[in-house]
Amino acid sequence: MKILPMFSFAFRTAAGILSLGVSAYGVHSFGWVDMRQDTLITGLFCILPVLSFPVFLLAFRWPFWSAAIHWLLAAGYLVIYSMLDWRTCAELGYCNGVSATVLQTLTARPVEACFAVAVLNLAAVLSRGMRRPARDAAFANQSDR
Repeated sequence: MKILPMFSFAFRTAAGILSLGVSAYGVHSFGWVDMRQDTLITGLFCILPVLSFPVFLLAFRWPFWSAAIHWLLAAGYLVIYSMLDWRTCAELGYCNGVSATVLQTLTARPVEACFAVAVLNLAAVLSRGMRRPARDAAFANQSDR
């Protein structure tokens, strides 16, 4: 048995478990978040994590696209979470600046989990190796004859 497929399986399994947890957090956040202020931003705050597991399921068919979409979800979630953090600290008057707020948001566990899913998904794609599609392999075998 080759080592790289085992790493790919391990990365994909870890990404699946973590993306299920991120999606569960997104569903749970619908219950406690205040939707009266900034409904669009708050809605995105809840919806982006929910999309993590459905996007992970794309990895079985299109692994590269799943990894790319997870990076977009993680970056979007960081932006949305930072906007909500900025709104909160501006209302309470303890903001230290935009970069400090973004860096503080980057250390929040839900954001870290979103980025961890993206990293694990990318690691699974990269450890998969460069395989030729079956169609190209069949064409190469016919030309060798």
